[in-house]
Amino acid sequence: MKIFKLGEKSKGVCSDCKKVVPTTFKLCTVPLSSGKGSVDDILAATCDKCDHVVSIPQQSTPRIKEALNTKKHSIEVRLPRHLLDILLLASDSFEIGNPELLKDSLIRHYIGRVESDKNLIKTIKKLSQSDFAKGAGYRLSLKVNDAIFERFERIRKLTSLNKTQILKGLILLINEDILQHPLKKKLNEVESALLASA
Repeated sequence: MKIFKLGEKSKGVCSDCKKVVPTTFKLCTVPLSSGKGSVDDILAATCDKCDHVVSIPQQSTPRIKEALNTKKHSIEVRLPRHLLDILLLASDSFEIGNPELLKDSLIRHYIGRVESDKNLIKTIKKLSQSDFAKGAGYRLSLKVNDAIFERFERIRKLTSLNKTQILKGLILLINEDILQHPLKKKLNEVESALLASA
């Protein structure tokens, strides 16, 4: 795959000029093909005569995908204070950043792990109904992308639990894995996931 540089010259067919024209690669605002919105700072070949976007190189595809996939789902629950403390303490134990920011990544990681593991599904169901899971009052708001939200919804179907119960179960699983019975291999796996998202 050829990688183009800002300011690089090329040629292409301009749909406005209706002919082959010289082009220059510039950062442009490109409208989405759906007609709903646009994406800023996309490297594109523009016509040297009319400045119309002639082509978009493959290297710009990830930026366009990012703009299309920025839809966030909000998972809002009310939890007992000690569960929020567990999340912060578990996040802080890795010493790789702000625990308040890492806690969301930690939950996302566990959603991904649990969704594909029948034993973990059973575990969070059991933990969500334990005495330690009782209570509410403190708000937790988690923003997730489509992929994580789909996994969360799959957990919901597999467990027949509501959002709050799932989050309680996940946090108590985090408590077991990271604070109560830490295993080096598991901690290294979680730390790698957190580093990637930090």
